[in-house]
Amino acid sequence: MVEVSGVTITGFEGPEKRLEIDFKPNPSKPHGLRMIGRDQWQEMLNFSSCTIISQMSNEFCDSYVLSESSLFVFPTKLMIKTCGTTTLLKIIPKLLQFARMCQLEIEYVMYSRKNFLFPDKQIAPHLSWSHELEYLDEHFDGQSYVLGPINKDHWYLYVADYSEPCDAASKEVTLELMMHKLDRMAASQFYRKEGLGDRDKFPGVMELVEEQQTDEFNFTPCGYSMNGLADSVYSTIHVTPEPQCSYASFETNCSASSYKQMILRVFDIFKPGTVTLTLFRENTQSEHDAVDLQLPGYTIKYKTVSDLGGNRNVVMCNYEANGLNDRAPYNKRRAINN
Repeated sequence: MVEVSGVTITGFEGPEKRLEIDFKPNPSKPHGLRMIGRDQWQEMLNFSSCTIISQMSNEFCDSYVLSESSLFVFPTKLMIKTCGTTTLLKIIPKLLQFARMCQLEIEYVMYSRKNFLFPDKQIAPHLSWSHELEYLDEHFDGQSYVLGPINKDHWYLYVADYSEPCDAASKEVTLELMMHKLDRMAASQFYRKEGLGDRDKFPGVMELVEEQQTDEFNFTPCGYSMNGLADSVYSTIHVTPEPQCSYASFETNCSASSYKQMILRVFDIFKPGTVTLTLFRENTQSEHDAVDLQLPGYTIKYKTVSDLGGNRNVVMCNYEANGLNDRAPYNKRRAINN
């Protein structure tokens, strides 16, 4: 539940549950997870209560837009995020079965999510972080982290590292923006209008990542999803525009010396009131190399850098738009500790 001006309301849970598993390359199975077909992935997704809407592929990756968010499949990596009341963790047994079929060994596991807006609506094993940890520990041997103020916007992370001590399993950077309290006019663009097709492109999205091709879907009566591919680089966007629970997310593994301009272009589209930013990367980079923490129009309310071992760390920041209190009162909400 969320309190708005003393009234308890409900809405759609936009913030996603995110699972990524990296596998050790097997030279005898170069196609790895991409040997698994769409029907088999749907069989797995049935456990999380979501369906494949569309597929886009290139030389490096198979991308699936889902009824609740996204799935990306590389030969040795799977990244999936699902929103609403989906039961993402329930896909793990079937996913591990597929990995065994492809003769792949686990190298790195990451499960993460922001605190829920409507925790009482979630379904087991997502009733709380402790329930999720119990489920994860049935399958992996990992560590748990909570980043951010527990009574405000915070982020949960679970990591299980099976890589060799001398090397990080993943050389990628992963940037994730979780945006709440969208400007009313910005959010209104994601309501279905007469003449808008299911797959019509949203202006400015394709340009967020250079040379990417996008697979976009406009939901009825509102909502929007996008998967983008540019060689081995992916990006994804999901939007829940309803005023009582407005939310948008952007994620990419695009490598950049600075993400400042990309972030500001994303902010120009959604005009969020509050933002939780996470950047997962190797420790070899200076703290300020990839993220210029000062963003025009926004104030940092919280920042932390956590070492995860294996030469990796994660930066987490909470931002608030300057003048947020001048926005419409329906955007005033209480963060939920769950």
